[in-house]
Amino acid sequence: MSVLKLLRPESKLLLDGFKCLSIGGASKSFAINHIPVNNFHAINNVLRAEHPTGFGDWDKKLVVPGGSKELRWPSYNERIHPPTGEYRPAYICHVRDNIKYSPKKMWYVSQFMQGLSVDEALKQLQFIKGKGAIIAKEVLEEAVELAVKEHCVEYRSNLWIAEAFARKAQVIKGLRRHARGRFGHVEYKYIHFFLKLEEGAPPKHFYDTERFDPDTMLGRWIQEHREKQIVRM
Repeated sequence: MSVLKLLRPESKLLLDGFKCLSIGGASKSFAINHIPVNNFHAINNVLRAEHPTGFGDWDKKLVVPGGSKELRWPSYNERIHPPTGEYRPAYICHVRDNIKYSPKKMWYVSQFMQGLSVDEALKQLQFIKGKGAIIAKEVLEEAVELAVKEHCVEYRSNLWIAEAFARKAQVIKGLRRHARGRFGHVEYKYIHFFLKLEEGAPPKHFYDTERFDPDTMLGRWIQEHREKQIVRM
């Protein structure tokens, strides 16, 4: 009885797919039993993979509803993690692309939001004057709706902001007229604003920095001075 008759149907199909691969300069047995690491996406194309440029939905660039830019950030929502038994809270990734705003100005709002619960962040952003706070509030509300409707989050208030950052997008260059026939250079900057929400309570200390505690700091200062050794010459 041949070996192929003992194989399962799916194993035969996989073996036939390996035989169809053409690898220049290699022997027939090497071509059957080996898949080279280089040019792996092209080989997937030969095997008629669902996404020739990636391994699946979790590795394919997507366009969010209302957006125009293909980004890999939304594809993190399609990833399925192996059941290793470790605790892994649910997370939701959302992005708004091509926002007319400066990335440097958006940095302050992004750092302010991180580590806060969703309800607290929405409440605090109402008191910040600036276009960046309005943008962040709208994107955060979109992310919460996405979590509840499409990712089975039971309580919308049981979410906190794990990541918030902005990246520079396209920059449109222009000219501004000045006196005496001169011109100045103008840049109209756009950004992509990214958010990642996690289910659960926010950490007590998000930023790994020392909290201002006068008693502890004074006690440490006194202890450091008591431990000083004066060398007598």
